[in-house]
Amino acid sequence: MEVILQKDVKKLGYRGDIIKVNEGYFRNFLLPKGLAEVATEAVKKLASSRKEKVLMEKDRLLENAKEVLVKLHGLKLTFKEKVSEKGKLFGSLSESDIIKAVLEKANIRLEKEYLVMEHIKEVGKYDVVVKLGEGLEETIKVTVQAAK
Repeated sequence: MEVILQKDVKKLGYRGDIIKVNEGYFRNFLLPKGLAEVATEAVKKLASSRKEKVLMEKDRLLENAKEVLVKLHGLKLTFKEKVSEKGKLFGSLSESDIIKAVLEKANIRLEKEYLVMEHIKEVGKYDVVVKLGEGLEETIKVTVQAAK
């Protein structure tokens, strides 16, 4: 069945897209959450008129994402943490620690879902990937040192 998305849905499409889905998926997931509605002819006409506005907004968001990636290019973060004799951290560095450091150093507010990383539990050098979308990613160099 054809439906029109009311909101962006990961791995399915963007707001205003007309897509084909199984009836059960629409009835049990998309409709109750207000993510889509049935694509009647009247709705399709309205969607096509909105599509141009949505495309302009996507272009604006893409430009903003590119600006953020330029600011992140070459960013290096250094953390001084308490460690054991074996070089293991007491605790770990998580996404929220990286987000806080990026905000302080580059004045960029990131969300957890943009970071691709494992929790850092040892002294060393690491790469944290910031992925803002398809083909829009930058690597942040993270160094963890022992606090003295």
